[in-house]
Amino acid sequence: MKKRMFSLLSVTALAALLLAGCGTATTGTNQQNATTSSTVTGAQTTDGSAAGTAQNNTTAQTGTAQANTAETADISALSKKVSEAVAAADAAKPSGTTDTDRTLFMEHKTALDALDREVDAYSDALEAQYRNGSLRYEDFRSKDAETEKLEDSLDDAEDRLEDRFGMDD
Repeated sequence: MKKRMFSLLSVTALAALLLAGCGTATTGTNQQNATTSSTVTGAQTTDGSAAGTAQNNTTAQTGTAQANTAETADISALSKKVSEAVAAADAAKPSGTTDTDRTLFMEHKTALDALDREVDAYSDALEAQYRNGSLRYEDFRSKDAETEKLEDSLDDAEDRLEDRFGMDD
């Protein structure tokens, strides 16, 4: 009986800790997403510095319509960046010298990886918006599908780059 009671208490405590951890992670993600959104949209204050999180939170609360417009601008900006990076990576040709080729390969791979992280952050922001109820499921699924296409495009470009330069990371 004592073992059963101890096991039940242990499982309950573990569940409480796990659920508490989820709440903390969501808060951190929201703060990170607010920072990412200001970076992606290029928001700046009058003195030229990046807009603060408090300003982003105030802006986010002004209305769902404005948020949807900002999300559309974010996905459009990301799509444009991805297209440009993919085109640049596809245009890169090996020169023949190992050091030059390695440097060129790493420049393009680094750019593709950075964009992949940016798309991931946007996808995480969408998921957080869906979880907190500010984004409908249908909108979340359609926007998530767009981010998946962007990630696939980046992965394909990286694969082509590796094949062309004969390098595998």
